[in-house]
Amino acid sequence: WWPASVHLLGKDILRFHCVIWPGMLLSAGYELPKQLFVHGFLTIDGQKMSKTLGNVINPLRLVENYGVDPLRYFLMREIPFGEDGDFSEASLKKRMNNELANDLGNLVSRSLTIAEKSLKGHVKKAAIDKNLEKKFSLEKIEEKMDSFQLHHAIDEIWKFINDVNRYINEKEPWKAENKEEILYNVLESIRIIATIITP
Repeated sequence: WWPASVHLLGKDILRFHCVIWPGMLLSAGYELPKQLFVHGFLTIDGQKMSKTLGNVINPLRLVENYGVDPLRYFLMREIPFGEDGDFSEASLKKRMNNELANDLGNLVSRSLTIAEKSLKGHVKKAAIDKNLEKKFSLEKIEEKMDSFQLHHAIDEIWKFINDVNRYINEKEPWKAENKEEILYNVLESIRIIATIITP
């Protein structure tokens, strides 16, 4: 487990972890972490969360109300990693409704419904639509993830989700002769999306 690939730390303990901790490691004969990444603070109305101010948010309550994955999604999407970010429950709800429920949820729901109604849920493998395939770039997403630009990685993923939504609207598989081919491309896109949003 050591040396750490990435040493993640808060900006308020930067001096200790960038000066004193490396000195301790070197004096004990240990290698230094390969990379340091300093994250910002979560704020509320522009103020640092503090028990003294009474503006602390209970993450367990948020998880209980919204679930851990939507909360993770919101924090990565809303706040550039490494910067301070202002938390708002209203913003969390808006991201959940607009992006997770509408963009992604409706795409999955209507695609599965169409596949069930028109093909009894059995979609055979078909040719990949090259125009749709060009819209997806795993390299761009990996590049953003590797540089801790998590919000930009999610931007890339959501561009693809919006492209797949456009594709299904334009191709209208419920009317098309080649509905199986269209649905295969949509469902394969959803499989890819499910894989890349797992983190």
